[in-house]
Amino acid sequence: MPYTLMKGWVWVLAGVLLGIVVGWLMRSIAAKRQVARARKHHVDTAELERLRGRVANLEPVASERDRLKADLNDCRAQKSAVAEVRHLAATSEPEVEARSDVAPPPEPAAGEPITAPAAPDVSRAKAVLGRSVTLDDLKAIEGIGPKIELLCHGIGIRTWFDLSTTEVSLLRTMLADAGSQFSAHDPSAWPEQAALLAAGRWRDFRALTDGLRGGRAVD
Repeated sequence: MPYTLMKGWVWVLAGVLLGIVVGWLMRSIAAKRQVARARKHHVDTAELERLRGRVANLEPVASERDRLKADLNDCRAQKSAVAEVRHLAATSEPEVEARSDVAPPPEPAAGEPITAPAAPDVSRAKAVLGRSVTLDDLKAIEGIGPKIELLCHGIGIRTWFDLSTTEVSLLRTMLADAGSQFSAHDPSAWPEQAALLAAGRWRDFRALTDGLRGGRAVD
């Protein structure tokens, strides 16, 4: 009986020791896991300072970017305003009506030198050209339509006399800058036509334009 009782106590003691060992092992494993997890979430101070330095260096760049954006918006607004002013000036240019109570001056003779004249009497143009002509209407030039007239206005050519004193090379540059859709136009005869209109030489103008198609000489 005493032997059996002692044997039972030995087994109990062994079980207690085994439980303590298992508990210690499990606690050690849990502690190691917590340490590993904490290390993963540990903040690298040096890396953090480096990132803060980069952010600080980006602040002047962001300010410069905002300033450039503001300058760009101002330039766009000014460009729109200039375009609007030019459009209003082109569409609101008053037409000069001929006075019927003033005797028309005699038409200059052919071959007479062309100078910067006063406004010609456009009321005589219809009898020669068969159509009414508005003073300084660039569309009266053979080869110039509404779009090209706007191009001319854009570079400061607003009257027949302006066009008559413009170099053909400048007109070619204007057309080239406007795009390929204007490449077929030939401005070589435009200044001569404009000079005749500015001088009121309607017959000479008709004789010249009768030999042109689209601003080009017809064989």
